[in-house]
Formats: sequence, C-alpha cells, structure tokens
Amino acid sequence: MNVKTYATELAAHLREIAGLQEAIGDLVNSAKDAGINVRVLRKVAREMVMKSDKRAQLYEDEEQLSLFRTEVGLTQQFREEAA
Repeated sequence: MNVKTYATELAAHLREIAGLQEAIGDLVNSAKDAGINVRVLRKVAREMVMKSDKRAQLYEDEEQLSLFRTEVGLTQQFREEAA
C-alpha cells in the first residue's frame, strides 16, 4: 500500500467515527430528555463492554469501598444528611 491508500482508508474510518460520535450524542441527549442520569448511564455502558475479569475486579473494589464507607460511618452520615 502507498501513502495515498493509507490516507484514504484512514479518512474513511475517521468519517465513520465522527458519525458514531454524533449518534452517541443524540442517544445521550435523548436519555437526558427522558430524565435518565447520563453520567451513570455512561458508566453502566462502559461496564457492559468491559472484559469479564476487569468487571469482576471493579465489582470487588466497589464492594470493598462500600465496606470501608460503612466502617468509617459515611453511609450513615449520608442517610442522616438526606433525611
């Protein structure tokens, strides 16, 4: 392949990416309009495409974080502040 071929193929892929980014933006705006927390939606979507071993590690870390929060009283403090 020559430079022109690489550049042409790369440009085509970049156009595809731009189209996908626009579709993602439209979807996120639609979710926002529906009252969905898009920050959390993005987080869940990232987890859905994560490899299972990475996802398992993430969940284990979150479980430990929850235990630590409970141990130092952050969860109780949050409940009291919300009431």
